[in-house]
Amino acid sequence: MAEQNRMNLYLILRFGFDGLAPGHIVEFGAYRGGNALFMAAVCQELHPGMNVYAFDTFDGMPATDPQRDGHRAGDFKDAGYEELLEVIEKEKIDNLHLVRGLFEDTADEAMKNVGSVRLNHVDCDIYSAVKYSYDVSRKYMVDGGYWVFDDCLCSDCLGAMEAVEETTIRRDGRFAEQVFPHLVYRNWPSSWT
Repeated sequence: MAEQNRMNLYLILRFGFDGLAPGHIVEFGAYRGGNALFMAAVCQELHPGMNVYAFDTFDGMPATDPQRDGHRAGDFKDAGYEELLEVIEKEKIDNLHLVRGLFEDTADEAMKNVGSVRLNHVDCDIYSAVKYSYDVSRKYMVDGGYWVFDDCLCSDCLGAMEAVEETTIRRDGRFAEQVFPHLVYRNWPSSWT
């Protein structure tokens, strides 16, 4: 991840949660866990009791749509799940929980246990994953909570951008709060607009 993107996540974690209802962080598309580790470490300092749930197959990309997606099944298969578990233990990051498997197989049940969400970091590269991770988090997102889309502005992630356009913009009528270095949308209740 580019330094400016990580800095942007820090700014949201540091200054964006004031006034929001309690909740946790979910990340869809953790790969090697760098961002999840970063967010969990920041939350240990700034938001004790807040957990980070990192969803990923940790085995590479699932099947993709060649008409939409620039990535193929098996891309990012070098995730290193066991190594990530070792880092979590070594660094004593006890607020980071890994959810291993396809989102469609794990997220519904896991989200019931997560409960309220303040931030969903959508770090997915393909249409189906972006669409699913946004949709599965909607009913758990607190008022004013954040969806931060990481990869949809990359040239090889056109399917990811298509999913944001279809669901977040067209269907749900959300307007971006930020367009750089991430696309950032908020869960503003209609009574707040």
